[in-house]
Amino acid sequence: MKSNLLSDEELAALSEGVRDGSIETDTGFNTRVRVRKHDLASEDSSLGVNVSAVDMINERFIRLFRLGLLEVLRTSPRVNPTRVQIMKFGDYLKGLKPPLSVNMVRMAPLRGNSVIIIDPNVVFSSLDSFFGGFGKGVGDLPSGRLFTPTETRIIKIILDVFFRSLTEAWAPLMPLECEHISSEINPQFAQIADENDLVVLSRFESDATASGGKGFIDLVYPYATLKPIRELLSSRVQSGDGNEESDKKWRDTWPLRWATPASSCKSPWVKSKPPCTTSTICAKANCCSSRKTRPR
Repeated sequence: MKSNLLSDEELAALSEGVRDGSIETDTGFNTRVRVRKHDLASEDSSLGVNVSAVDMINERFIRLFRLGLLEVLRTSPRVNPTRVQIMKFGDYLKGLKPPLSVNMVRMAPLRGNSVIIIDPNVVFSSLDSFFGGFGKGVGDLPSGRLFTPTETRIIKIILDVFFRSLTEAWAPLMPLECEHISSEINPQFAQIADENDLVVLSRFESDATASGGKGFIDLVYPYATLKPIRELLSSRVQSGDGNEESDKKWRDTWPLRWATPASSCKSPWVKSKPPCTTSTICAKANCCSSRKTRPR
């Protein structure tokens, strides 16, 4: 059987021709194309969830959440949303230290489970405010400390307000039904995704503690939960769905507003002159006749 391999002399001749330039190289197709590595097991966040849409949902949520906490805690908490982040779930867990109130939740009809993590500073501040205090927080706690029944009750109150506010915030896009599944104190037990999977983090920071400490409440969606509705998030990021009664009334009365004569338009900022009467005319005439011109 004859071999198709080149002999040593032929390989040496080819190498010598490439070195001296007698044999042309780079004569194929797409020789200048740059290659970029891609991990097939990872998600590409650049072609997925619209983060600005989640930001708008959080803005609606935080307004409702503040009002809800004001009703149950009788104080106005200063809770502010931060920028939504997309990161690996393993990187997110590295920045957490137990004990925390880790709550696994299901948000139907979204796929999979999400997690709500409440910092102990928020729990103890809410507990102090609920019983008439000034919202004093707490320092560092032992990693294995469990929450007492009273503290667990406060966490349940916060979660009830959280679920109700989140449902109303998602209402313009889709109906949402939140269900509490389980609670933990160690975030390592909240396996809503693999360590290398992406998650969408919405953090709400709170500085309502009297001691000056800061707490946070995290809402973590798995990236696979929001990916099926990415088109809905991209197309309906407005604050309403356009079917409210006020919008319909505005569209019906808008042509009538333009048809109103200009003479009938009244503005509360323009002061109208008082009517001219006989007494005002006489007063002006006497004032003018009493003035004497000086000779030049």
